[in-house]
Amino acid sequence: STSGTATEVTAFSVITDYSTKIKYPLADFEIVPDIAILDTTIPETMPPKLVAHTGMDALTHAIEAYVASNRSSFSDPLALEAIEMIVDHLVDSYNGDSNARGQMHIAQCLAGMAFSNALLGITHSLAHKIGAVFDIPHGCCNAILLPYVIRFNSKACMKEYAEIAKLLGLPGTTDKQLTDSLIAKVEELNNQVNIAATLKEHGVSEELFKSSVDTIAENAVLDPCTASNPRETSKEDMKKILECAYYGKRVTF
Repeated sequence: STSGTATEVTAFSVITDYSTKIKYPLADFEIVPDIAILDTTIPETMPPKLVAHTGMDALTHAIEAYVASNRSSFSDPLALEAIEMIVDHLVDSYNGDSNARGQMHIAQCLAGMAFSNALLGITHSLAHKIGAVFDIPHGCCNAILLPYVIRFNSKACMKEYAEIAKLLGLPGTTDKQLTDSLIAKVEELNNQVNIAATLKEHGVSEELFKSSVDTIAENAVLDPCTASNPRETSKEDMKKILECAYYGKRVTF
């Protein structure tokens, strides 16, 4: 199965170990296509839930690419353009607007081009591992996790998150205020496209969460995306992020 939207330019695919229901990415630039042909009529038939999940997946691609350790002057403009387009068009696309769906189709490709060069971070490391275990689509996993990961990573790249917020015209005068506004914007988008705020709200049972959280955290550290995360992340950090994303607790570490 693929790790994201239908036509994104990506260096990642995913295989699943069905004995443990853990997803393991296959990462290789040989997987990246030389050309992506975008037909903007294709997304017109997408159901709203698929629009929501793939759209928030693409936003995660772009935001993670902009703060990834391998980012560059070539990937940054792609990431920023994708972020701006997605924030402008996702909700209208979810509500069935044909033009907005075409714009999202382009934006997700730009985001794919950004992360194929800059790589990703631990939102994806965790999402790759929890999707099959908790039976949550990949893009939905990213959407739920992203606000918590932004707050965790902000200790290492608050300036970059603030730059994204400024681009979007979000309120704030300090980097912290702008980063808080970016988190609030992601949460607002999730709410507008009917994505749960927490893993518990999505329907993951507490018994399943507690029985699998240690294994998920351990495997997330080994995910290829962890190496390009802007902040070094341990198994203990992964577990605490998951606990915050499950119970809706604020990330303070």
